[in-house]
Amino acid sequence: MNSLVKYNPEFDQLSPQENLDLDKAVQSVEKYIESSSKISEVDYATRDAHSKTYATVKAFLKISEDLPNFITEIFDQKHYDILARFSNGNLVINKKGRDNPLYGFSLKIKNVNGQEANFPLVNFPLFPTNSPSVFLKFFTSVNTFLITKQDNFVVSFFDVPHLLKNGFSLISSMFSVDVTKKIIKFLSHQKDFFFSFNYAGIGCYRLGNNIMKLSLTPENINPKIGRGEPQKDSINWFLSTQESTYHLMIELCENIEDQPVNDLMKDWKNAPKYCLGKITIPKASLVNSDDPEIENLNFDPFANAENLQPVGKIQQIRKKVYEASISTRNRLNEQ
Repeated sequence: MNSLVKYNPEFDQLSPQENLDLDKAVQSVEKYIESSSKISEVDYATRDAHSKTYATVKAFLKISEDLPNFITEIFDQKHYDILARFSNGNLVINKKGRDNPLYGFSLKIKNVNGQEANFPLVNFPLFPTNSPSVFLKFFTSVNTFLITKQDNFVVSFFDVPHLLKNGFSLISSMFSVDVTKKIIKFLSHQKDFFFSFNYAGIGCYRLGNNIMKLSLTPENINPKIGRGEPQKDSINWFLSTQESTYHLMIELCENIEDQPVNDLMKDWKNAPKYCLGKITIPKASLVNSDDPEIENLNFDPFANAENLQPVGKIQQIRKKVYEASISTRNRLNEQ
């Protein structure tokens, strides 16, 4: 399709100041993960986000018929095995009370042109800011506060003004029409069942020389399942007792105005759309998430083949954070 916007490395370029802020954030990530087992009161180093695993399953993806050649050149098999991880978005593993309703549905698609393809999806895919520096400063201050709070609760009070300042900057930048609409709609569904949500990637990915967004839509899942119960219990009951299916969708960038690459506060509109295929999670397909080898799995989208790499400035700051998080966690967990 000649009308599609082609990938250009300029989409990924950070300014010198953004790179400086990124270096500070990376250092805070490494320190946070070094303290994460104490912060979350577990016997292993956790992720720096989506630290709480609800469940992990083996599933499969059946590719749709009659897709364009530029898609089937990459996804060239009819079936793919998948490993999927379901998580809560919090940095800290909450063992008491209700989790916040920010969830992750991460896919590891096996043997896509000889490599794994990783796609972390979330149920609130719009980003709170388009400024890498605003996000990085807030992210760094959160990590610093949590580390200091663990080490010395009294001293952590001196980090509060910095945290509030960066939090205010983030909140001040986060209100767009699309984000506001999404928040209002989201709040009305915050008690819904994990698998009844739509999920999507934060930001864009390459699809060969083109640019895409990915999303996941469940088929006929009652949002009231497990109402009032902890999500982890409802998820494990659901996966143990029934099969479920989901449509994996691709949207393509054809017009930067309607489908912006570096404005993650806007939903795409009028984008060419294809159903890549249907994901099936068979009944009783659970993998033991308490197994250290499973818990320490990485769903790193930057480990994808070059033609499926993340695209955009926000994605690039996530790249170094992923690298620091994974290497520190693997070292501490001796993987």
